[in-house]
Amino acid sequence: MPSFGEEIKRERELRDISLREVSESTKIKLGYLEALETNRFDELPGGVINRGFVRAYSECIGVDAETMVNAYLLEERSRGDANADRDPRVLRRSGVPMSPPTAPTGRLRDKRLWIAAAIGLVLILAAIWFGLKQRSAPADQSKTMDAEGIRTRSVVAIASTART
Repeated sequence: MPSFGEEIKRERELRDISLREVSESTKIKLGYLEALETNRFDELPGGVINRGFVRAYSECIGVDAETMVNAYLLEERSRGDANADRDPRVLRRSGVPMSPPTAPTGRLRDKRLWIAAAIGLVLILAAIWFGLKQRSAPADQSKTMDAEGIRTRSVVAIASTART
């Protein structure tokens, strides 16, 4: 069975496309494309970028990108590379068992923390504003209801209006 690099190179050559044409079309350095075709994954940047390279290369030569990305990941994992892509969600369609997801780290966790802090601050400010609004609007004590339900002014209110 051919390796990932041999397979993608064979597909490119079957379509009579030069590696330089792929490089110009995808804007991927020629050295990176050569590293993919010779399975020298340690010369690639790593992680998600490698998957992007494989996907762009595959689309450029007209083969199924998902199949090639999965083949690349399987090849990389079978070799036990130190730079192996660790995103288990990519192999979902291939039937390869996935490892359990890990807790968010780095920027994502920091971003979530800032969002939670901002929401908390907004809630605190809203509670303070509501409390101040309630204090500044005392109940209107100058009006009372008499026995018949007719609104009348209290004696205090009448006296205060008489002074002015």
